[in-house]
Amino acid sequence: MKKTLLIGAGAIGGTLAVLMKEAGYDVSLLLRNNEAKAKIEKDGFSLHGVKGDHNVRFNCYSSVEELKDEKFDVVIIATKYQVLNSVAESILGNLKDDSLVVGMQNGILTESLASVVGKDRAVGVMIGFGATRNAQGDVTMTSLGEMYVGMLDGRHPGNLDYLKEMLSVVLPTKISDDIFRRQYSKLIINSCINATAAITGLTLGKMVDDKRARTLYLAIAREAMHVAKKMGIDVPKYGKMMNYKMLMLADNAVYNSCCRYVVWLVSKLKYSSVKPSTLQSLEKGETTEIDIFNGYIAKLGEENGIETPVNSKLTAMIHEIERGERKITPDNLEEFRGMLF
Repeated sequence: MKKTLLIGAGAIGGTLAVLMKEAGYDVSLLLRNNEAKAKIEKDGFSLHGVKGDHNVRFNCYSSVEELKDEKFDVVIIATKYQVLNSVAESILGNLKDDSLVVGMQNGILTESLASVVGKDRAVGVMIGFGATRNAQGDVTMTSLGEMYVGMLDGRHPGNLDYLKEMLSVVLPTKISDDIFRRQYSKLIINSCINATAAITGLTLGKMVDDKRARTLYLAIAREAMHVAKKMGIDVPKYGKMMNYKMLMLADNAVYNSCCRYVVWLVSKLKYSSVKPSTLQSLEKGETTEIDIFNGYIAKLGEENGIETPVNSKLTAMIHEIERGERKITPDNLEEFRGMLF
């Protein structure tokens, strides 16, 4: 049986690990937190939410040194993006020639990962579900969708089919020959929901009841699509309803009302009680991933001569919250008055 190592058993990683292990796949965990390792080995890892209640025990490692010369067919790195490359570098000795290394982050980091493990090993993912960590070894899966996996150059190595099969026990998973497009599609929705919720402190269901928040949500996406147009990126729909190409149509009151209604409906039906990861990080006093969400859109805009005032302002505001210079409150929406409404 092929062997998988999962590093970083937080909300996303923990969800994957539990469902894949329960389905019979050989999955081991690398946990640098000894307290978490001891708890999971003693009590198992618990998953709740939209796919029911589960509890699974794992073989756990506390360091790369403990791996010794063991080789893995798939390594899934589900850590914060800031340590992705250093973690990847640390496990190079535990890879086979045909091993795959999966960057399981909500961002577009496949090229960065490939710079460490090589383009023939680096796998990009579009993550299609939401999850929240309740405590060490305890996670709630909050939403369902679909996932895509793919290599930078569109290649289709043999272990990619195995990875698809394994991830399909979590969500329906497809192989994409252009994973960047899929990741960009998810990047837009992530930038909308994370930034708007982070500055307001509201769950998505409550957030979209505010017309100002819905308008901001659409402005984030529209800027991202102008950047995509300049870069020649054909952005696919996200899910069944979020057709970003409509955002490029001429502005008019009827059209904008329809778009705001779609945002409201999607958020109410699929994400009503979700507290996005950026808001979770701020509430824990942790550094956020805003630089690979709205900050990434702003960076691409600057590189391609496209103005992104909304995404740039949101990135700056969230860094202010990180530094304790700004409070999380719906009143932050008022700073967009005159820009958007």
